[in-house]
Order: sequence, then C-alpha cells, then structure tokens
Amino acid sequence: MVLQLLQASRLKVSFLEHQGSFAGKKSSDQNTNNVDMDNGQAKTRRIRAKGTMRRRLTNQRQEPVKINADAISAILAPLYSELPKTVAAGQHNLTYGEVEWPTLKLMLDYLQKETVTLHPGRFYDLGSGRGRAVLYMSLTGLFDYSVGIEVLPERIALAKQALLRLRSSIPSAGAKIKLYEASFLNPSFKYKDARLVFLSNMCFDKETQDAIFTKLSAEMPKGSLVFCSRLPDFNLPAFQTVGAQQVAMTWTPTSEIHILRHL
Repeated sequence: MVLQLLQASRLKVSFLEHQGSFAGKKSSDQNTNNVDMDNGQAKTRRIRAKGTMRRRLTNQRQEPVKINADAISAILAPLYSELPKTVAAGQHNLTYGEVEWPTLKLMLDYLQKETVTLHPGRFYDLGSGRGRAVLYMSLTGLFDYSVGIEVLPERIALAKQALLRLRSSIPSAGAKIKLYEASFLNPSFKYKDARLVFLSNMCFDKETQDAIFTKLSAEMPKGSLVFCSRLPDFNLPAFQTVGAQQVAMTWTPTSEIHILRHL
C-alpha cells in the first residue's frame, strides 16, 4: 500500500503551500530626505530595490496556480480502494455515495476560473463520508483548510483512517484538514470563510435542504462557489447559477451537478 502511494507521489504532484508572508510596508521618507545629493548612488540602489519588490509582488499575483489533479487522484485512488466501504445504517439510515475523481477535477477547473482573486478560504464538504473530497482538496494547496462535516461516526472514523494512511506515506499531507462528527446545520459552523462548498444533496429531505441553503445564503462570502446535486424548491437571490453539468458519481456516471456563485 505504502509502495503504491510512494510510486504515485513520483508523478511530480506539487503540494502548493500558499504561505505568502510579506513584511509590512513602511514609509522611509525621513531617511530619504536625509540622504545627501552626493550620496546619489545609495538613493539609486534604494529606488531600484523598491521597484524590484513591486515587480516581484506583481508577478506573484498574476502567476496562475498549476495543479496536477491527475497525480492527486493517483495518490488517493489506491488508498480508497483498500479502505472499508460504508453503508447506510443506524437511526439516520442515510443513503451513501461518493464523488468520483474527474468530478473533483471539474470543481477545481471552475474554482480557477471563477474565484481566482479570492482569499484562499476553506473547502467544505457537507456530508463528507469517508473524506474523499476533503483529502483531495487539501492536496491542491488552494485552501487555508479542507473541512469535512459528517453526522455518522462510522464514516468519520473511516475518513480519519484514510488520513492516517495518507500521512504514513506523505507526512506533510493533511496538515490543513479538519474532520468533524456533527451536523452541518450546527450553529457553531459559520461558512463566512468558505471558498468552495460541496454537498451531495440528492437525497436530502426538504427540511434539511431548505435549512442548509438558507444558512449558506446568509453566511457565504461574495464570489464563493457551491456545487450541489439538487437545487432547493425556493428562489436563491443570494446566488447566481453558473452552470449545470453531467458528472460521474459512484452510483451513476451521469449525475447532474449545479454550480452556484454567491453574489
């Protein structure tokens, strides 16, 4: 298992750690005024240094983020193929299915096009199951944290098991993952830091469906994205429909997914 993961990791996936730490910009007008005209060389060096810094900052802002999504899938696919399955059980009796790897890549493509200027923010999987999407998004380096919220203890336990297996082969992976055994409607969860929210809500009851979209409408920031399997019955003035596509899920290769942008 570890050998498979190590082989997959050789596909040169780059785990981007956006840790841009720039020192605070501070004026030095008084020091500049004290420079004598005879010291023009020192002044020239200072001006050139400032111009160089401005160019570097501009290049960093404009350079597109490159993600080897196929390599990430190659790392995680063997891990999840050996992870125990989960079924609907217990008092919740929730139907279960998982998002396929190409669908996660599609989400990344939309994210790159639609929210490239946003602060990294967080990825949320609401009803995260075994954590497949959570681990995937954490390896892209595009988010401050990748967060999974799942109500069933069995599924959270499997997600934590998957995370441990990932860390056993790539110790630095998973540092920015959070897994919660809870309801995503819990008031303690605030989605004001979300950049992308995924919910496979095909089988949500009406009460849960209405409640989560009301919460996301009120809390998500402008420009953030929602990917969902089904739209609610009521209008969503806080969201603009970006598109809808046929995508692969574990239960069918042609499931519909809706893409919404918060206004």
